[in-house]
Amino acid sequence: MRIIRDERRIEVLSSVGQYATLGGLLILLLGLVISFIQPTWMLPVAISTGVGFVLSVVGGFFADRYAGSLAHHKALAEVLKGMDYRHTLLQYTLPADHVLVEPGGCTVFVVKSQAGEVTYNADNDKWKHKQRGKFFRRLVGQTGLGRPEKEAAKEVERLREFLNDRVENADGIPVRGAVVFVNEDVQLEADQAPVPTFYRKNVKDWLRRSGERRPLPDELQEELLNALNVGSGGEEEA
Repeated sequence: MRIIRDERRIEVLSSVGQYATLGGLLILLLGLVISFIQPTWMLPVAISTGVGFVLSVVGGFFADRYAGSLAHHKALAEVLKGMDYRHTLLQYTLPADHVLVEPGGCTVFVVKSQAGEVTYNADNDKWKHKQRGKFFRRLVGQTGLGRPEKEAAKEVERLREFLNDRVENADGIPVRGAVVFVNEDVQLEADQAPVPTFYRKNVKDWLRRSGERRPLPDELQEELLNALNVGSGGEEEA
């Protein structure tokens, strides 16, 4: 499997995540020190608390996606490691963040890194996420679970629009969405979710079995690869 990424974007936003988080914590610490030294300086304390909190949240948001072992691009590449040469993973180079180009079309992945218990109840069409310390994790930038199926639908729509502008027979190219939870500490129960939803180790089995699609005609495959600017570059992974 080849991997083609916008490395510059990853580097920049990873740095934002790391330094904004550190800066936010230092500013919060400064505000705490001021409150002890000069309890009457309410305005500086309020400003430092507000700025520190915002920086911590922003930094946590980007760090969650672009830094560390669960950075979305790294974790998804690890999950898909072992797919053959006919597959190319495009990350942050298209309107959809993570796109796996297959012989039979494209799969747009929404990556989730939450730990804890994640369930989908088809009876009331609701997702639930239970995690120890969830409130404090949210305070430092961990995003909520949200509606993964709606995220996937938006990503798919963006990619479809992109292909419609560049491929004459774009209607013949299947584009689907899927959600993958990459944290090893997640307990996932979402068999009835509106979009295919997987724990990390189950993704490749799906792609190779029930999720495998009939290859597109050679000419259409070539049009697709040209439209996505998939050349001979990229990182090769077995």
